[in-house]
Amino acid sequence: MKAGIVGIVLAIILALLLCVPAVAQNSTGEVAITMNTEEVLGITLDKEAWLVGDVSSNTTYKTDLPATWCTITNAGNANVNIHIKGDDAKWVDVPTAYKWTLSADEVSGAHEYVLWYHIAGDKQTDEGKMSYTLITTTEEPMKWTRDGSTLNLHAYGEYEQFGLKLLTPTFFYSGRTMSVTITISAVAA
Repeated sequence: MKAGIVGIVLAIILALLLCVPAVAQNSTGEVAITMNTEEVLGITLDKEAWLVGDVSSNTTYKTDLPATWCTITNAGNANVNIHIKGDDAKWVDVPTAYKWTLSADEVSGAHEYVLWYHIAGDKQTDEGKMSYTLITTTEEPMKWTRDGSTLNLHAYGEYEQFGLKLLTPTFFYSGRTMSVTITISAVAA
């Protein structure tokens, strides 16, 4: 009798072992993973300074490479528009004692200077000169003169280049080192 019970138990175990792989092969499970992506705005510039050197009054100076002097690269993962803002130039030794005011109308004057930028690949004037856009103390989008569209960097690693032009004041005090910071920023497009 024991042999019969043992045989039945072995038959049940054998039947279960044969069913388990069949059940395992036909059974599936899924895990849903949901993630929220973070928008990262970021740009890099390959230049930190433009050392113009000694300047004369009412004289125009351009970066060595008028259109490709500085490269702006999208360092984030977001589509961004590029903005630019200038400031008054200040005397390095005593910033509160003397400054050159940044012109808002492309005309220099006594203690008033002008700054422009030119984006690489932008149109040229009828005389074959590069077209420059005024930089003011108000943050504004950098724009192409060819069609007025905003400079946009769509994806990580995309880049554009630009150059600068400076017109010194018609009169200024000599013997002073003047410095200004131009702010270039990324704004979500």
